[in-house]
Amino acid sequence: MSRAPSTDELSPLMQQYHQLKARYPGAILFFRVGDFYEMFDDDAVKGAQLLNIALTSRDKQRPNPTPLCGVPAVAATGYIAKLIRAGQSVAICEQVEPSPGQTGQKNSPTGLMAREVVRVITPGTILEPELLDPKQSTYVAALAPVGQAIDPSIGIAWADLSTGQGWLSTIRGGRPQEAVTELLRRWSVKEIALPHHLAQQPAWQQALMEFRLVDRPGAEFEPENGRRQLQRHFKVESLAAWDGADEPAALGALGALLHYLEETQKQALSHLRAFRVHRPERYMAIDPATQQHLELTERAATIGKRESAVAGSLLHAIDRTTTAMGGRLLREWLLHPLLDLAGIGHRLDRVDAFCAEDERRAALRELLAKVGDLERIIGRISLHAATARDLIQLKNSIHQTPAIWKLFGEAPPVLRTLIEPWDDLTDLAQWIDAALVEAPPLALKEGGLIKTGYHTELDELHEIGRDGKQWIARMESEERKKTGIDSLKIRYNEPFGYFIEITKPNLSKVPTHYHRKQTMVNAERFITPELKELEGKVLGAEERSCRLEYELYEELRAKVASQASRVQAMADRIAEIDTLAGLAETAVIGRYQRPALSDSLTIKITGGRHPVVEQALGPNRFVPNDLLLNDTDQRLIIITGPNMAGKSTYLRQAAHIVIMAQMGGFVPAQAAEIGLVDGIFTRIGATDDLVGGRSTFMVEMDETATILHRATPRSLVLLDEVGRGTSTYDGVSIAWAVAEHLHRVIGARTLFATHYHELTELTRQHEGIKAFHVAVREWNDEIIFLRTIAEGISDRSYGIQVARLAGLPESVIATAKQVLARLEAQAPPAASSSQTAPDSPQPDLFDDSPLKQLAQELAALDPNNMTPMQALEKLTVLVKAVQNRRIGHEQSNG
Repeated sequence: MSRAPSTDELSPLMQQYHQLKARYPGAILFFRVGDFYEMFDDDAVKGAQLLNIALTSRDKQRPNPTPLCGVPAVAATGYIAKLIRAGQSVAICEQVEPSPGQTGQKNSPTGLMAREVVRVITPGTILEPELLDPKQSTYVAALAPVGQAIDPSIGIAWADLSTGQGWLSTIRGGRPQEAVTELLRRWSVKEIALPHHLAQQPAWQQALMEFRLVDRPGAEFEPENGRRQLQRHFKVESLAAWDGADEPAALGALGALLHYLEETQKQALSHLRAFRVHRPERYMAIDPATQQHLELTERAATIGKRESAVAGSLLHAIDRTTTAMGGRLLREWLLHPLLDLAGIGHRLDRVDAFCAEDERRAALRELLAKVGDLERIIGRISLHAATARDLIQLKNSIHQTPAIWKLFGEAPPVLRTLIEPWDDLTDLAQWIDAALVEAPPLALKEGGLIKTGYHTELDELHEIGRDGKQWIARMESEERKKTGIDSLKIRYNEPFGYFIEITKPNLSKVPTHYHRKQTMVNAERFITPELKELEGKVLGAEERSCRLEYELYEELRAKVASQASRVQAMADRIAEIDTLAGLAETAVIGRYQRPALSDSLTIKITGGRHPVVEQALGPNRFVPNDLLLNDTDQRLIIITGPNMAGKSTYLRQAAHIVIMAQMGGFVPAQAAEIGLVDGIFTRIGATDDLVGGRSTFMVEMDETATILHRATPRSLVLLDEVGRGTSTYDGVSIAWAVAEHLHRVIGARTLFATHYHELTELTRQHEGIKAFHVAVREWNDEIIFLRTIAEGISDRSYGIQVARLAGLPESVIATAKQVLARLEAQAPPAASSSQTAPDSPQPDLFDDSPLKQLAQELAALDPNNMTPMQALEKLTVLVKAVQNRRIGHEQSNG
């Protein structure tokens, strides 16, 4: 770090800088100096490195020159974006108009320009459209713990500053870090404000390491503080009628969040709506691992990276929305499928109606494509961050609303409810149209914003600015006529401004209201009140017109901002219409069908297809498959087959269809009956967590443990290759135990893909477990993937053939075949059962009478009624029995 110079060493400018920087130690201070934002000291060093710009210094003649770098103010947005993506926050310090008596004002002895931090931009408080994903919300959150350790609760409040959307919730019970992280990920939270004591706890630091954490004073998170903040924000005396009034932890979080947002924005947040209470029990559970494995919103290969890729995700496959608002709502629906049959049915009815209205849907989508992002436009207008072009975009968007309303005139009743009631906002469009030119400049303080005819004084100033010389010439002509002095001239110079010059022979004709200004050799110079007034108009016309235009713009902006709730209501309607029409468009294009939802435990899919893979392959190239899961004879399905055959695709396909159905959309299948699913849990693929100190196998076991703790009989569980991260016997044992637990203890509907063919023995031991395989054909030592799911067991895994497809050298393939042949010849039955023909009986892993006897003895024990000594003695006996069994087995094979 650079050495902080003493106050005596600092220039007045640098003293001002350090005073402001001390208030924002955690942010990079963009300090406005003329046309540049400059950074000094450690900010300069960090900024130069992150922005890849030159690092120079100030006061080079001093022993310790101050590090310095800067960026042009007109191009600041791009540089700010880089810093935000790097996890930094930026405090914007502007030169401001001084108020009387303000320290540092222009007329102070130092002549120093007054400066203030006008806004702090953080990863969660971005407003600039070029820094935001138009179809993804950007939330900032606050967490507030309340209660004792034995009964803790965590209040969460989160808001998208750019749209005014706000939510709150309360997490209760054990494993709070896991529940909080799941919620924050589903809502794409970027930044979290924490009370100081929580921010210092390693467990929370570890759980929230992927988010930007902001350490805040604990007093801000008190429930009573939240109550006061809400009453002040919404200007109400009581919160009794509000849905979240009985959520003290969430109230504490909300109060802290409002305080933090007002602190960063330096103003009231009038556009923030009444926060809605989010109740997780109303939505399908989708934990972060499942969201990642199913690639719901981005491809797994890009998750966790700075640049995400929506392409290749389920969201990308089904998104036919034409507005940013509709895109954000679709994402919300996708990540929060409903558990309410009536609510799902209501959405499906509307999608169904839109599917049947091709012409109406096409015309509607054409109109919607002309509607801008109403939520974010009104957000910027309310937060003083809008340009005049934002208001023009709002006006042009409003111009579409009457035509949209008209399209629903003869629509089916289920669609007409989407526009009831309807506020087309045409009065706002008229205000804007009357005031602003059609193509205003980006700059707000340089004129060119306001139409001619909107304001009389402004029109006059514009005329003076354009025709100042003509005004002077006309006055000169008039004065000549009035005085009878033909040689009278109106002249101008820098020291005196405009004056009337009269030669000495004509001084006797000078009117009494002329005031002598200067005597020359051959003439005298005069001024009049009318000339001084004209001078003021001519000389100050441009400056005053620019100032007046900005004042008129601000009046218009404030007037429109006062109607934010109306614009937001229209944004909500447009978003829902767009989302439903988009789902219908997807259904028609993809030949999707309406699913039938019920409260049964049956999932029956006929001719199901993977929506993402199908789009990638093209029309009629994806091989459909059926699926049946229920709570009686087919509760758990074990799926075998070679790699690359389509097991993982089949698993994800089932989950996608269920999610699409419960979000209210049609599904890629010939038919689908979906018994309501309360949660989808998956364990697919191999990933590690090196930063968290977890190996691939540990991540696999963590995710499996989460499933076993959270799944219910109404859940859908998808497991792919559980146990493959350890030795064969360990892996088979774990996979077997997991499958049995899911079937016997939990009763969840489960698809279990595996290369452990030993697991198919479960079909003989338990009713309700079936074995299916992905069919292939072998020809000339090569395999042909048929992509069809059929009942029965795959004869082998074909790993070497798949390795050949991947391009392994033939010498490696040949060696692998030789090793495989030796292993198959030497392996005991249990290890080689993967090579057993589908119809041949497979050995019972526990078909050994001594081991069965041990198992029976273990089952008969009651640890709760044993002393530690009794437990130790019994354990010693059992261990010796196992050791004796192992020695006997080795001698028999010796």
